[in-house]
Amino acid sequence: MGRHCQLQQATTNYEIFKPLVCSDSLPKTAAIWRVGRCRMNSKVPHPFLPVGAIRLGFGSGGLLHGLSYAESLRLVDTAIDCGITYFDTARMYGFGGAERILGKLLSQRRDRITIATKAGILPADRSIPVRVLNRGATLLRRCAPHLAPHIPTPQRAQPRFGYFRRRDFQKSVETSLRELRTDYIDILLLHECTLPDVNNELLDYLHDLKLRGTIRAFGLATGIDDTIKIADAHPVLNHVLQISNNIWNMNIRRLPARPCGFTITHSSLTSRFHALSNQLSRDPTLASKWKRATQVDPSDKSALAELLIAHALHSNPGGIVLFFSSKPENIRACTQVAKSRSINVSQIIGLNGFLSSDEGAAVALRG
Repeated sequence: MGRHCQLQQATTNYEIFKPLVCSDSLPKTAAIWRVGRCRMNSKVPHPFLPVGAIRLGFGSGGLLHGLSYAESLRLVDTAIDCGITYFDTARMYGFGGAERILGKLLSQRRDRITIATKAGILPADRSIPVRVLNRGATLLRRCAPHLAPHIPTPQRAQPRFGYFRRRDFQKSVETSLRELRTDYIDILLLHECTLPDVNNELLDYLHDLKLRGTIRAFGLATGIDDTIKIADAHPVLNHVLQISNNIWNMNIRRLPARPCGFTITHSSLTSRFHALSNQLSRDPTLASKWKRATQVDPSDKSALAELLIAHALHSNPGGIVLFFSSKPENIRACTQVAKSRSINVSQIIGLNGFLSSDEGAAVALRG
């Protein structure tokens, strides 16, 4: 997909992905976005977003986890209202229901929305035979505890990993298309795959999907170590890479040089965020150095989160930064950061300088 594109990086300007996708490889309903020279900010145009769209993407991995169907719909609706046009999902997300939620809300806006989904992990098996077997085992163990050693332990519903054989992968893709209510997927990623999972049959199928216009692009969504190994062995898969990246683990710096590469990062705000906030609140000297370097009051958790979101966008110029929140107000706050650019480049540079200091290194390790 990227053999014709050029990526040139400068201090403030980037020429990105021009052109990345050919019109004859797309379905008629897919929009081809104009790209060109742009400022290094959150509204960088590139092939997977309309011109001027913010580079924040909404990750749907948290949908239906402690949230009702209606609450999950509300979160996606809030993201749309805030101007989010990039939505990340997977066959396994939301116990298999996240794609259905996105399909319900995005199908009427399909030509203005970018959808990335993943295949390779299936939702937990919640079929009737499995549920009946587990319930029966639970009842037997409760009613006849003396027989417990001879009764199978009820199995917790767990996602099923490693489904990369052609037949399984094809079925997963077809299910995703149906649940998303679409005839094409913008980006299809191999979900938590390892080098042995990738074979010629799988690669041929991906190329076939792209030739038919069923997908616009394909790539990897796995751990950084596996990403590096697979990208080296199969360069065709390194055009689109999705990895975790944050101030504690700057994995984006470990990626191989990819002149035409497109990167999606996630986990800029992890559970470590609260540990960081607590650490700064307990150490006035450290908090003072943080504030002096970043011009952000570490006692203000909202401002702290805004700084980390801005840092993630700055670290991945031209790429997408995924986020998720179960609170609509937080979704609005995150998108406002990307729109307003309230954090400037000097603050990002200050944060990087702080992180490279001895105190910053300690924060990164303990966070």
